[in-house]
Amino acid sequence: AIVFPSDLGEASLKIIGVTAEDDGIYTCIAANDMGSVSSSASLRVLGPGSDGIMVIWKDNFDSLYSEVAELGRGRFSVVKKCDQKGTKRAVATKFVNKKLMKRDQVTHELGVMQNLQHPQLIGLLDTFETSTSYILVLEMCVDRNV
Repeated sequence: AIVFPSDLGEASLKIIGVTAEDDGIYTCIAANDMGSVSSSASLRVLGPGSDGIMVIWKDNFDSLYSEVAELGRGRFSVVKKCDQKGTKRAVATKFVNKKLMKRDQVTHELGVMQNLQHPQLIGLLDTFETSTSYILVLEMCVDRNV
């Protein structure tokens, strides 16, 4: 595992070489002289899809993000502006309806996003799954011409 600190006082954890056996509930504890705080997440690690893409679906979206406003709506999904709790970082979240789109289709979209990395394209930050939706957390697009 590798920890990536940021200028915003947050850290990302990248687990390398994850396998389906790594499924489980993980707890992160942050402590300093003032006390400690913890957060738990259940990680679902699925084997590679038909296109070889491995996705880790987490289930604690509501504990990390708060919805702000709807940005757009399509046939299979709704995109909302959300704030990351604690840092207030604005992100775009795509809620894909599980009844209308299969996991393999969403995984394929994630694979396309991974293969099309460019400074002018939005990046995928995280993935979550609820009983009704697959949630893709994306960088917020900023119109620089305004």
